Amino acid sequence: REITDRTKAFIKRNARSKTPFFAYVPYTQTHFPVTASQEFRGKSGNGQWADILMQIDAYVGELLDAVRQTGKEQETIVIFTADNGPEMLPDHQGWAGPWRGSYFTAREGSLRVPFILRWPGKVPANRVSNEIVHQMDLFTTIASIVGVTLPTDRQIDGVDQQAFFAGDTDQSARESFVVYVGEEIFGVKWRHWKMLNKEFDGATGFGKIVRYGIPRFYNLYDDPKELYPVTSKRPGESLWVRWPMADVLAEHLKSLQREPPVSPGTKDPYAPSG
Repeated sequence: REITDRTKAFIKRNARSKTPFFAYVPYTQTHFPVTASQEFRGKSGNGQWADILMQIDAYVGELLDAVRQTGKEQETIVIFTADNGPEMLPDHQGWAGPWRGSYFTAREGSLRVPFILRWPGKVPANRVSNEIVHQMDLFTTIASIVGVTLPTDRQIDGVDQQAFFAGDTDQSARESFVVYVGEEIFGVKWRHWKMLNKEFDGATGFGKIVRYGIPRFYNLYDDPKELYPVTSKRPGESLWVRWPMADVLAEHLKSLQREPPVSPGTKDPYAPSG
C-alpha cells in the first residue's frame, strides 16, 4: 500500500512540475512470504495467492489511473514484468501455467514471466507474442527511446527491442540467451529449443544438481514441460540445433574472457575515479 501511495504522489508531483520521470516500483508481492494486506485478505475466496493477485491488480490499476489523471498517458511507457517464475516454498508457491519448474531452476516455469508494455499510440494494443525478450533488453531499449548514447568501453548484453515493441516487425531482436541459475551456467535457450548441461533432479530448486556429460535437448513446442529429451534415435528428429546453440554458448564464454565478472570485494573497473 505504501509503495503504491508513494509512487502515485511521485507521478503527480513530477507531472505538476513538468519534469520527466522514471519510477521503478518493486512490489514485494507476489514474492515469499505471500501475505495479502488486510483489505484483500480472504477477498478472492480462493486462497492467499489469489488474494495477492487481486491486490497487485488493484494497485497497478491505481498507478495507471494516476498517470491518466496527469494527462501524460500518451507520453508514459508502462512496463509490468517480473524477475523469475513462481516460488518453490510450499504454501507460498505460485503457478507457471503449463510450464514446469519453479524459481531457481533452469526450467521454463522459472524463465518465463509476465511482460506487458503499454505506450498508447506507439505500441499496438492487444498484441500478443511468444518471441523472446530478456530483462537485459529493457535497459538498452529505454536508452534508445530516450536518446541516450550507451558507453562503448564495456559489454552491453541487452539488445534494442524498440522496433519489435512498436510492431514494426513481428520478430524479436533476440533469439537466444544463456540460462543461468545463480552464478552457474545451466544451458542455452534458442528459439523454441532448450539445451541443458545440468538440471535439478526435481521440478524445484531443491535437491541435487545432475550434471550431464552430453547435453540434453528439449523441443518446447512438442514438449513444453521438458520431460522428454530429444535424441537422434527418435524417428524424424535431428539434433542439428546443437550447432547454433553451441555457438551461442561459445560466444558468451568468449565475452567472459574479454570482460571477466567482478568478484565480491573487487573494485568495479567502471566506477568513477576519485
